Amino acid sequence: MSRSVSSSRGSESPMEPERAHRACEKCTRTKKKCDKALPACSRCTRLATTCSYDFIYTAPTTAVVEPGYLAGSTPKEAYGQGIFDPAFDVSSSMVMALLSSRNIPWREATERYFETMNPWFSVVHPELFAIRTDNLGSGASSNADQGPRDPAVALLIVCMQLVSQYDDEAAAASTNVNEGKDMIEMPAYRAAKRVLSVLRGLSAPSIELVQCSILLALFEFGHGDVMRAYVSIGDANTMAMVLRIGPGKYIEAEREANIPYEEEERRCVYWSLFVLDRLIHADCSLIHMPLQVPSPAADDLLPTSNLIWHNQNQSPTRSVQRHPASVAPSVPLGPFQRNCQCAMLYTRAYSPKPQGNPNALLEEYVELDIATRALVEAMIMQTSRWGDFYECFATCTCLLLFLYCRQLRAANTISAAGPFSPTADDIAPKAIAGLNFTIRIIADTTTDLNDQLAHRPHLLAPCSPVTPYSAYHCLMVLSHLEHLIPEADTRFHNIFASLHFFAKRWGVAGQLVNKVELFLADADETQWCFMDE
Repeated sequence: MSRSVSSSRGSESPMEPERAHRACEKCTRTKKKCDKALPACSRCTRLATTCSYDFIYTAPTTAVVEPGYLAGSTPKEAYGQGIFDPAFDVSSSMVMALLSSRNIPWREATERYFETMNPWFSVVHPELFAIRTDNLGSGASSNADQGPRDPAVALLIVCMQLVSQYDDEAAAASTNVNEGKDMIEMPAYRAAKRVLSVLRGLSAPSIELVQCSILLALFEFGHGDVMRAYVSIGDANTMAMVLRIGPGKYIEAEREANIPYEEEERRCVYWSLFVLDRLIHADCSLIHMPLQVPSPAADDLLPTSNLIWHNQNQSPTRSVQRHPASVAPSVPLGPFQRNCQCAMLYTRAYSPKPQGNPNALLEEYVELDIATRALVEAMIMQTSRWGDFYECFATCTCLLLFLYCRQLRAANTISAAGPFSPTADDIAPKAIAGLNFTIRIIADTTTDLNDQLAHRPHLLAPCSPVTPYSAYHCLMVLSHLEHLIPEADTRFHNIFASLHFFAKRWGVAGQLVNKVELFLADADETQWCFMDE
């Protein structure tokens, strides 16, 4: 067989054998070294196979070469869709798909939020929100418009849906704790967090993004991820400071002046952020974490628009009034304003000035006790039903339990330092009496609530995440001091039943149920932050 070959280099010596200009076919395909000898390489000779230098090499069938790659560019499709694409952007339709994909009309979602959550946590201004969305489509049936064009407003609607949703009424009527559904792992929540991170990182701060951060922090707090909620509050506070969001000042001459919606919205955003920053410290894991949102001054304005009961026989009316933060508890106010008043008391309780001085701490706690009880009494006198201020009562009772337990601790510290202490001997019985008073309030309200929820589980909708904490801390008091509390066993079981109900609304209640059960199983190994550091 003739082969058309040429030497790979000129013959410098008549003794040097002639070689082919390239490796043979078999050595090339098997990726072996070829000595290019003629007429056959030594490897083919050894294997007794045909050695061919004239062949056309074809790539393996598994190799796919893109024309664009050969031209030195990578096809756009190779990047995939996602946040790594430089052209990636968040559209309002993408955000609203979180609702439409689950057949949730966005207007129904916002109406439910305003009916259930906004009365006691008014982070979104109803009238201003209505003005912004009046010209939009009404949900999945609207072909003209599926929602707002601004992705930040679209995300706000999704967040309003997240904090107002809970298990269906059949599940809510059950007394079993639903441990299988972790709301923090919900795709809608996780998608909302990702969208917020993109909008916050790539666009200028806006009041809608602050509102979204606050509502997501409320969702995280209510479903048991308090550290994540703490971080979300910090993010919201940073944006609020950039936007100079604050409560504004009370000026007597402007008491009857008209209040622009935009001004009231900014004030409500500040107070919502302030309230939530205080309330999450009801969780023991945050009790030593610093408060993040600055406290209001005495002459700062409370929220000026709220539902108000003027006496026990009247139905609530919507009122717009200017009141300073230092207004007396006896002045009729709405649920959100009452929550703001209680949050200011939380500030003093969780950051007392005379730290390290037991006697001074006792005086501080006694003053806070008097102020908190005055607030509770004012709400009782203002309305005839527990439910009208239920979330505010839960906030106040949680604070009272903390104050009385800390009074007992301070009294024990003083007694340990000196066996004869008139201050400690006087405070301890009063603290125990205060615990009895608070537990009676919680037991009465929860007994009534248990009866109501058994027939009307939808009453869970406006429940605050602090309500399960009020029940939990009450159960821990009953467990630690059952020998000092009348009817401790009966009250324990009634309140424990309520905590199971609350687990249908907020996932954190299920976690608190588990904590109580762990404590009952091994009390010696379980610490409780109100009594232990």
